[in-house]
Amino acid sequence: MGVKKKRLKKNDRLYKYVVIYVGTGFMMISPFFIDTSQGKVGMLIGLALITIQTQRTKQYNLSLLNLVGFCGYLYSLIKNL
Repeated sequence: MGVKKKRLKKNDRLYKYVVIYVGTGFMMISPFFIDTSQGKVGMLIGLALITIQTQRTKQYNLSLLNLVGFCGYLYSLIKNL
């Protein structure tokens, strides 16, 4: 039982620090570089991580918006390459 509890805490920390904070960081920084390929890739990473959060909290309307944004940035990135 103790091993499962430790694993759960590790997964919670991974979710909190990677999915929430790193995803939010990418979403905050990337718009300043959106005209570059790195800005678009940053938005793709941020949207992918934030979508994990919206799925976990069952906010499916935001997940749909993230998917549409992801497709738009992916299209723009491919178009510029």
